[in-house]
Amino acid sequence: MSLRVLALGLLLGGVASAGALEPVAEPYRAAASAGAVGTVTGRVYEERRRPEGPEQPVVGAAVTFLPRSAEFLAKLEQIRRTARSSVNSYRAAASAILALRASYEKELWESGAADLVRATVVDANGRFSVGDLPAGDWVLVATHSVKSDKRSGGASSKQRSVYAPGTRLTGYATVIVWLREVKVVSRGLETVDLTERSAWFSGVVEERAPDAGR
Repeated sequence: MSLRVLALGLLLGGVASAGALEPVAEPYRAAASAGAVGTVTGRVYEERRRPEGPEQPVVGAAVTFLPRSAEFLAKLEQIRRTARSSVNSYRAAASAILALRASYEKELWESGAADLVRATVVDANGRFSVGDLPAGDWVLVATHSVKSDKRSGGASSKQRSVYAPGTRLTGYATVIVWLREVKVVSRGLETVDLTERSAWFSGVVEERAPDAGR
């Protein structure tokens, strides 16, 4: 087993229990039934490189709103902290963050609270809007991935043994993650600006294939 795979396994430890979801869902359902809903709008963009230059929208970034869970937030923060401990932990962290978000979404779906997973995509102008959010505390998780091909003639034996025995790097994606806590009030309009510089985490997701030259 490669150290990177081991690091990913350690980072994912405990992900399956992302939180007690049924008690979390109840206040949101009560707010929705009472018509206490609001809207969150925002932008995701790269700031100007020069004073006279334009802001660049981060088109296609995925924006997801999830009911606030203290345990979910704690696990995300743990992954970010652990990512600083070693190269392999850093290389596994982005995948672990995405997996944790997916696990929380799955638990919401399986608990019958699929309507509390709200997702959208940033448009060509760098904007997004999510309406009819029940009043309460939400977690906004936004991600943007940029793929890059890596054409390699094969890794050295030392690199194979340290990172991924018997594989070679074929490509990777740079993943930027934004994390915000947002309070929605009845009939309220909240605005969120997410810039590249204000990202909560930036990492990589590697793509590997068997190394025939091993």
